[in-house]
Amino acid sequence: MELIRKLSDVEASFAYMHALLKGNTQVTTWMSIDAPLGAAELGDAVRRWARRLPLLRAGIEERDGSLWFAAGPGPGPEQLRHGPMPAGRSPEDLLAEELNDVLPTDGALWRLRAATDEQAGVTHLYFTRNHAISDGHSTGGTLRVLLEELFGAPRNAAPEPFSRNADELTYTAPAPAAEGLRPLPDAPGPVPGIPFAVRAPWEERGTAFVPADLSSAGSEAVKLYCRRRGLTVNQFFATALAESFALATGRDEVEFFTAVSLRRRYAEEESLADLGCFISVARAPLRLGGGSFKEHAEAYRDGFRAADAAWRPQARPHHEIRAAVAAAAAAGSAPGICITNVGPVDASLGAHAGRVTGFRTVVNRTGANYGLVLHLSTFRGAFGLALSYGTPSVDPSVAEGTAKLLRERLALAAGAASGEDPRPRRPYGSVAIPATQGLRPVPAAAGRGRAARGTAPRTRPGAAG
Repeated sequence: MELIRKLSDVEASFAYMHALLKGNTQVTTWMSIDAPLGAAELGDAVRRWARRLPLLRAGIEERDGSLWFAAGPGPGPEQLRHGPMPAGRSPEDLLAEELNDVLPTDGALWRLRAATDEQAGVTHLYFTRNHAISDGHSTGGTLRVLLEELFGAPRNAAPEPFSRNADELTYTAPAPAAEGLRPLPDAPGPVPGIPFAVRAPWEERGTAFVPADLSSAGSEAVKLYCRRRGLTVNQFFATALAESFALATGRDEVEFFTAVSLRRRYAEEESLADLGCFISVARAPLRLGGGSFKEHAEAYRDGFRAADAAWRPQARPHHEIRAAVAAAAAAGSAPGICITNVGPVDASLGAHAGRVTGFRTVVNRTGANYGLVLHLSTFRGAFGLALSYGTPSVDPSVAEGTAKLLRERLALAAGAASGEDPRPRRPYGSVAIPATQGLRPVPAAAGRGRAARGTAPRTRPGAAG
């Protein structure tokens, strides 16, 4: 295949994590649309889709110790599956199944599964990809083009360009702090990691997630709460996650990671197409001293801004990246927890967004490089949340307990949107709070089988195929 360009440091890190941690960082996006699509109709649209987006024709090859994107012929038959919605299964059940069906390391970088519910008049689409080819922005743009091919006027659109290598661009760091912020406190000492509950063989590891969506009314109340306290949405949800995790685990400090888009950080911004992966992660310790929610949110804000301003792109040789990922694969604990926010998805889906009836993105955390990850998005004005974690590395009661407390925290904020900020009801460092019924984790699919390794057809008995 013709080489396109070398993978950046970020992209190579994701590629090696996918390979060495057995699917860790693989991303699945569920998108439900208001039309029962037939196999031929969808197949024709997908072929046009792939002609327009070089990302969908790319593979990864290793040359002289480095990873390169290479141009391929386009989607193969194993990359598109179509069938009826399996009886007794929910869209989230299929999302968990796709998330845990690992793309082969030496094969296609993505696949699309369609499950049609004729009675409901909808088709559930599951777009799964290697994280080396996408970020939150590029995923929205990629699905927008698919919607255009499905519901727009047929046209011979010119192929979009492949994004440049970020390592070759000029990075511009943000200011360390906004004017008027109080000085940062002395950095705390090392924060204990989160030991794995079980160190299982790789073939027994998977990913589960707990949905915790808000209604439109609840979302508006949270937005009002934030406006009246001078908080951003990200600051609010990050703090709510940190408080909930601290209470559920009996901690009073945690390493907090925040995923950051880099798309507006380069002087050559105009060269960045909608495709590619341009993200970083800012890491900052967060102490929860039992103060008010706003005080904790301000501590998160200040720590995040300082960490974000201090971050700089790396451009390591790929053998060094592989060695670092191999060390992470051998770890027996996770360093902390993480939040990732793709923002409002309606605009990124384009003119046909009105046909979309459901949307969620979850990242595979087989390797549990974070103890918990809160995936946040906004669709039709409502906040969609999913708390993902590696299994059996992370005790499910920790995820369930954190999700329960997170919902309570959101309800308190909605109820106090126009009043005083409620203080924490329990001291941090208290005993762990047991999980309760009512929040059902969506579990990892049972085993991976031969299909997940790419050595047999992927269709399982009873699955849409």
